[in-house]
Amino acid sequence: MMTPGPSGPSGLFLVDKPAGPTSHDVVLWARRHFSQKQIGHCGTLDPMATGLLILVLGAATRWQSEIADGDKTYRGRFKLGVTSDTDDSTGKTLEIHPVPPLSLTEVQSAMAAFVGTIEQTVPLYAAVKVKGRPLYEWARKGIPVIQPRRIVTVHRFHLSDYRDSEGEFSVVCSKGTYIRSLVRDVGNKLGTGAVMTALRRERIGRYDVSGAYPWRTDKPPSPEETAKSFIPNEAYLEVQARAT
Repeated sequence: MMTPGPSGPSGLFLVDKPAGPTSHDVVLWARRHFSQKQIGHCGTLDPMATGLLILVLGAATRWQSEIADGDKTYRGRFKLGVTSDTDDSTGKTLEIHPVPPLSLTEVQSAMAAFVGTIEQTVPLYAAVKVKGRPLYEWARKGIPVIQPRRIVTVHRFHLSDYRDSEGEFSVVCSKGTYIRSLVRDVGNKLGTGAVMTALRRERIGRYDVSGAYPWRTDKPPSPEETAKSFIPNEAYLEVQARAT
């Protein structure tokens, strides 16, 4: 049951975002659907990415940072031999390189160099602010700026399949990790370049995408779908209390 607030329900709503919409598009939809103006999300997903997006409604926005701090689990795909300005396949191709015959073990070895606490360069097209503006705004204007670097932790970076210069991987990492940057850096280490071609977020902290509402715009979720993916404030607090 939803927890009522002064201007709508209050709690967490788990969404399985499809490729295409922005995270903000989902927030705008939720504000209309729940008649609740006070809504945020716990970790942006790029438009090309799919998977778990946790919305916080009403009084639950106080836990936004706490939830976003949880480790993230992703699955994705990459292609060697290509670089782009966005570090993924949606961007402008910058370079094309030949890819030598590589075994799954050789690619996994390159990936292993990025497990642990590492320093990343933020992608050129990112929402991180530089001089008061998102980095992507400077990039779109063609104005060079220094890309920020950040310390992140990669707990697991596993290659599950590799053939014909394309691979599939899984990652468990800390908040703030750019998976596009991981892929880019693996490509640089192999000397071939690389772009991310797909990404799906499966988990944030204890919350799994299997319990999320498969977001769509052609019709609203049924009461049953809403109840399955909605976590009232009281339920969230109970779980937190048991965890401590």
